[in-house]
Amino acid sequence: MALPMDADPPSPAGSDLEVQRQLLAETRSRIAAMEALLEELPALFEARFRERLAPLLDQQHQLLSDNAALRQQLNQLQGSRPGRHLRALASLARMDAVPLDAVPLNPDGGEPPTAASAGPTHR
Repeated sequence: MALPMDADPPSPAGSDLEVQRQLLAETRSRIAAMEALLEELPALFEARFRERLAPLLDQQHQLLSDNAALRQQLNQLQGSRPGRHLRALASLARMDAVPLDAVPLNPDGGEPPTAASAGPTHR
């Protein structure tokens, strides 16, 4: 069978060039997709960080609240009957076999803190 004179036979170089162009286009498309993902990464990491941080912040808030309540109770005990908290500390010291003088009433050695001098409990 003879080929018509006006039709060019497919050249191996032409089809190879077309394959290379197609591969180049696919590669550029993949690069563009990867660049888009890279742009999203900081936001993804920040969202994940905030997700992990939220329970810790809740726990911190609860601990600060509990601390404030305990300080208020301590201040009330110190204000109403000064010997009461000393007896409680003495019983705790005996339970733990720690001498009473080793249990500090106030870590900095000054007057016990009051609600006004304790400052804010959270921000």
